Amino acid sequence: MLRWTLGLCAFIFSALELWRPCFFFTDDNLAYWFPLYTEMGRRMKAGQSPFVSDYLFGGGYNYLRDLNVLRWHPFMIGPSFLADSSMQFWMIDISAFFFLMLATAGFVLLACRLRDELSLKIPGIYIVFYTLSFVFSSYALRVGSSWIDFLGIESSLPWLALGILERRLLRSLLLITVVTLHELLSSFAPMVVTSALCLTLLAVAVGFWRRSFQPIFSWLAGTTLAVMILSPLLLLVMDGFAHTVRLLGLPLRELYIFSVRPDVFAFSFFLGNWSDLVTYWLGDVHLKTQTFPFVGSILACAAAGCTIPALVIGPWRFLDKACIAIILIIALFVMRPHGLAVAMHHLPFFRSMRWPFRESLQLLFFIHVLLVLRFPARLPRAQAAISLISLALFLLPLPFIRVPTLNHLAFDRRLLFSGQAQEYWASVKPLLKPSDEIVVAMDWSYWNTNAADIPYTLLGAANFPEYFRVRSASAYAPTAPVDQLPLKTIPSFWFGAFSEDQMAAVLAEKPDLKVLRILSTHPLKITLSEGTGNTIDLTPLLLKAGIKAAAPAPPADH
Repeated sequence: MLRWTLGLCAFIFSALELWRPCFFFTDDNLAYWFPLYTEMGRRMKAGQSPFVSDYLFGGGYNYLRDLNVLRWHPFMIGPSFLADSSMQFWMIDISAFFFLMLATAGFVLLACRLRDELSLKIPGIYIVFYTLSFVFSSYALRVGSSWIDFLGIESSLPWLALGILERRLLRSLLLITVVTLHELLSSFAPMVVTSALCLTLLAVAVGFWRRSFQPIFSWLAGTTLAVMILSPLLLLVMDGFAHTVRLLGLPLRELYIFSVRPDVFAFSFFLGNWSDLVTYWLGDVHLKTQTFPFVGSILACAAAGCTIPALVIGPWRFLDKACIAIILIIALFVMRPHGLAVAMHHLPFFRSMRWPFRESLQLLFFIHVLLVLRFPARLPRAQAAISLISLALFLLPLPFIRVPTLNHLAFDRRLLFSGQAQEYWASVKPLLKPSDEIVVAMDWSYWNTNAADIPYTLLGAANFPEYFRVRSASAYAPTAPVDQLPLKTIPSFWFGAFSEDQMAAVLAEKPDLKVLRILSTHPLKITLSEGTGNTIDLTPLLLKAGIKAAAPAPPADH
């Protein structure tokens, strides 16, 4: 069964790559992680430390103090050796493939363990279905193409649950310790916190169920041991986080503005992949009708229909009740009512949680565990029909909806794949001295109107300067320690650009900065200013590289 499921996982992954080659090469994976992977690989191949950037934040930036860059897992470091090779654009997807295969293996083994220990009458084919539903539901098809680090959590959850269920103490301790190390080295820090809380509840539930303290001891001891092993790294990271503006948390409004209403929650879970089509049928071509960006990206579940018989048929064991209790607690955090947001605003880490994606992933995990625990073996035909209908509802809209991601950066993908961006920067770099630092200036009203058409690669925005080996005084790092930044002024834009009304303060700090501005997208026009001095029109260099503007995108709210 394990080999079949792993084979199907590889097949589905290949289908995604046929749908859009380099499927995971979008959004943060493209603007943030790809340049970082590239520089990491370059430095290791040159025999240098991969934990330093010579190009971002003025150079000499220490990644070991950046909480958001706590990603030193072999699945991530290994593919970075493909930097500057013909396979360089596949680095992110190769990492994703490793994580998805690990998640698949873990859930199959967890389901089989539950089946054997509880004498469940669940056929192997449903274990395969629930496993693939967990791995390839809304997370991998939508949100997964934006944040590679979420896959670290997805691949950890089933293995940590296995460690908690393991009856032999030494094996349980070893499994929890190793997988926690895997999780800490590959995952987004706030997700590790919420995952730990959910699994603590599971450990307590298993302990009460077995009337044994071992599950709780194994979980706490294994986690503590992993943290102690990584403590030299974690102390550096926490010191860096203590010097970030993110330590103070987000404004209260941002903690609940992206919450999911109960009605939207239900729609997303059962019919999430129909969100695009529903909004079109309602005459809303910009997805404004369904609240929160791309409702289908949150909870759409291939096995959603199977929850109905699971909830209403058969007696409830203690472990079933514990699982549904955990699900309800996580669902509350996904819907995040105002009162809960206020409470989160007063708690460390929780005050920095903007998106509900991390909680939705953990919710999907425990829902699929519940489906295994509550399989209605006495209704084989009904269960088969429900499973097929649920899978069909999930799959049918996929050929007709937009390619899944929150931010395609389609123009930047094309510029990189074609080599035009590389050719353009080869012409721009002779205009810069080795010691020069660039920054990007942007007008808010211009960005609001043209955000989808702006080529961030050509501006040297986000972390792209690292890929093109150009020194930038800014970058995209949500948890950058302010004591490492060369400028006291914090960029207004997520991609490290400063608003025009900030530029006087920025140039007062560093008058020799080279300022890049985009003046037009149709036609494409970019300029390079020498501080407050001369302005160079880079349009001839764009034409030399054969770069034309992206096709105009329909207007959208931002």
